[in-house]
Amino acid sequence: TAREHLRPFLPGNPVDGEGAVAAAPYGSPSILPISWVYIALMGAGGLKTATQVAILNANYMARRLADHYEVLFTGPGGLVAHEFIIECRNFESSSGVLVEDIAKRLMDYGFHAPTMSFPVAGTLVSEPTESGSRHELHRLCDTLISVRDRTCRT
Repeated sequence: TAREHLRPFLPGNPVDGEGAVAAAPYGSPSILPISWVYIALMGAGGLKTATQVAILNANYMARRLADHYEVLFTGPGGLVAHEFIIECRNFESSSGVLVEDIAKRLMDYGFHAPTMSFPVAGTLVSEPTESGSRHELHRLCDTLISVRDRTCRT
């Protein structure tokens, strides 16, 4: 329970007719220690390095895939931030393959399904983290290229 002066700031309870901010009446406070521990263990230098590596990984993948997929929303020089969006809408019109089909195919190769159709319908978002190995980045790119090549042949 929170102290009395903090009560106005607690999330509502839908049972009491108040607006809820999560499925649990009081949210999920257990997520906060996870973020705090990550930040505390990494420290300023570690967070900076992790961010730089994540951005480097995303730009490497975006460049490697650029000959096979249109990469949306690039900045100056074709650079992306820590994530990038690949265009998949043309597959449906040319071959009947939906963005969901591509995501499911990636799962067949052991990859977690990427974010689909957000923020742009019919696209995939790739967000390589700082912890992805070079081998896994290559394997994901190779798989996306293979899916593209097979889709274009149908």
